[in-house]
Amino acid sequence: MIKLIALLFIISTADADIFPFLLPDEKSQFNYHLQSHLKKANKEIVILTSSMNFPSLRKTLTGTLSHGVHLTLIVREPLGDPLYFTAYRGVDLYTYRPRNLSDTLILIDNIYVCHLSGPLNEKHLSDDTSSVWCSDEASHLLRTKKHLDTLLQRSRGYLQ
Repeated sequence: MIKLIALLFIISTADADIFPFLLPDEKSQFNYHLQSHLKKANKEIVILTSSMNFPSLRKTLTGTLSHGVHLTLIVREPLGDPLYFTAYRGVDLYTYRPRNLSDTLILIDNIYVCHLSGPLNEKHLSDDTSSVWCSDEASHLLRTKKHLDTLLQRSRGYLQ
């Protein structure tokens, strides 16, 4: 029985995937990959970024909000897309100012995470070379959730 449990553990961890993307060459693949996961969201999406200006992503997020998904945005400056989303129910906007934010984290339903080097800005993703990885691996998810919870405690609500 113990051998079967060990085998099941090996299979379940081997089933976890990490998806790397090199932008701008694989931008369309990343965009499709991310948007398909955002559309499948059931409960919560958390986005941590220095700035956000991504029109095609805005449309997808608006659709998920209409299905009752909760969106938490943690940004350096609430300009552009983050202010756009404050008009919707189920959106919490926080500002983080103790340190400069340079990368972007996207956590979807605590089952999928993406890390981008740089802001979530369509121009940045189209012009600059950057790396992106997405994963459904449990250890990455736990660490990301822990770090996001810590940053959220240090953040201030937008209208507070």
